[in-house]
Amino acid sequence: MKNAITVFKKEMRRFFTDRRMLAALFLPGVIIFLVYSLMGKFFTSAILDNKVTDTSYRIAYTDNYGGGETPLIIAQYNAYLASSEVEKTNRAEYTVIPSADTEATIEKVKQGQYDVFIAFSDNFETNIKTSVGTALENYVRMYYNGEKAAGSFCYATLSKLCDLTYKNYVVNVDSQGNPINPNVGKSEYTGTKIIGILLPVLTVSMLFSTVMSICPDSVAGEKERGTLSAVLLTPIKRSELVLGKIMALTVTATLSGLTSFIGLLGGVSNLIQGISVSFGPGQIILLGIMIVTTLILFVSLGLVVSTVSKSVRECSSLMSPFMILSMGAAILPLIITSRSPFLALVPFLNISLCMNSLITEGGAEILFIGLTVVSNLVFIGLLIFAVGKLFQKERFIVR
Repeated sequence: MKNAITVFKKEMRRFFTDRRMLAALFLPGVIIFLVYSLMGKFFTSAILDNKVTDTSYRIAYTDNYGGGETPLIIAQYNAYLASSEVEKTNRAEYTVIPSADTEATIEKVKQGQYDVFIAFSDNFETNIKTSVGTALENYVRMYYNGEKAAGSFCYATLSKLCDLTYKNYVVNVDSQGNPINPNVGKSEYTGTKIIGILLPVLTVSMLFSTVMSICPDSVAGEKERGTLSAVLLTPIKRSELVLGKIMALTVTATLSGLTSFIGLLGGVSNLIQGISVSFGPGQIILLGIMIVTTLILFVSLGLVVSTVSKSVRECSSLMSPFMILSMGAAILPLIITSRSPFLALVPFLNISLCMNSLITEGGAEILFIGLTVVSNLVFIGLLIFAVGKLFQKERFIVR
């Protein structure tokens, strides 16, 4: 064990005294932050223009609006649906709610029974026509469930039409004039959907890039320089040498992973600007676990490839297909909606599915997460065992 500690210290000294190595370790976290922030500037408008199709919007409104048989905003919305090219396959179902049931109806919006709920002040339309009451007394409050596409897009259209239909009123403020949050859902559909797609792809690519920068030099690089043969001439056991290298790579990769995780948390809020996306403590912990275990899995794989390679260039070439494979697995949540326990046993894919579920659904099944972590630990153990076996074979150690 003493010799393993010596190797560990040697490897750590090499990592943290090489400027290029330091940049490769910690730059991905900075890049994640910058990439997410810049992408928010360029893609937000395109994302917000998305529409839903073949949908029946479920809209509720209070019966105290005053005026004619239906609120003017409803008539305007019906006219919009009839004339809009992008909404031609959509329709609306309306429910009139007693004003006394406002709080209960808001709760139903949270539960998904309604997409949008419009609460009017008493005699709203009559009062604004005859200039009765102040602006704060004549209000419209709209509530929607932002977790669903229908709620998000229906609310966006109705809020715009409201400003075109009414004057001298206030919208979504309380009796003191303070703004209220119209989204009663736990998240914002548009933001979580897009981030759930992009986060696994960008994060996996950054993490694998980190591994590709540190693993080739770990064994293949020492073969090229002849230092590995010199180390093997010392009394150190090969198992101790393997253990020392694994410890150093694991600690280094974990530090890099934590840096990337901090960059992710800092940059993800800028990824989709103007849309509310937040992480709960449970999501943050699970995302951190996913990132760290992913890095250790990548490191173990990289160490195997570095051991069988004769040079750094060969190692980088051999690792490239694995990077492509991991990127492909990160994209698959776009088309795979199943969370079958069997998918949790597929390396790379299971991590991407977990990340996607944590973002888009606010969580993932405990069984799926548990199987993912356990299966990845098993793969890590097998890869480390393989490295130990490879170090016992001269043709893989001596160049």
